Amino acid sequence: MEGKLLYDGWLKLFKKRVGDREYEIVKNHDAVSALVINEFDEILLVKQFRPSIMKETLEIPAGIIDVEGESIEDCLIRELWEETALVIEKNDISKIISYKPILGFSSSTMHMFKVKISKASFIPENIRDEDVLDGRWVTIDELEDLIKKEIIVDDKTIMAFYYFKSSNT
Repeated sequence: MEGKLLYDGWLKLFKKRVGDREYEIVKNHDAVSALVINEFDEILLVKQFRPSIMKETLEIPAGIIDVEGESIEDCLIRELWEETALVIEKNDISKIISYKPILGFSSSTMHMFKVKISKASFIPENIRDEDVLDGRWVTIDELEDLIKKEIIVDDKTIMAFYYFKSSNT
């Protein structure tokens, strides 16, 4: 990234001049997420505390791409193991979309996948990630209600909901 480095931590903040304007641009990590669906068409959500909003959230499982040379599929498999204790193979996943969730000030990419598993294979007590407090299955109607009540507010889970709803109508 060209420009003046203003902050150099887990995230990096740059000031970049384009023509006669200056912009502040965040350099953050690309990420993966998974719409995990069981044989009853229920969707797996994980509960996490998010310090940016000082609340616990329900979201589809996700994580950042932070292992050098790791493919997005391998990252997804690792993150699902960490956040849900699910053992997933590459042939279990299919790509939905890659998109830029905060395009106004970052070029980071979210890569979203779909994973079909059996309901019995998810055991919340086996979760290994200390940031994940719990996990649970919800129906599409429950997910829609959580979104309407603004209990679920993150873009990847809302996008997964609309994808799932449109592919099942």
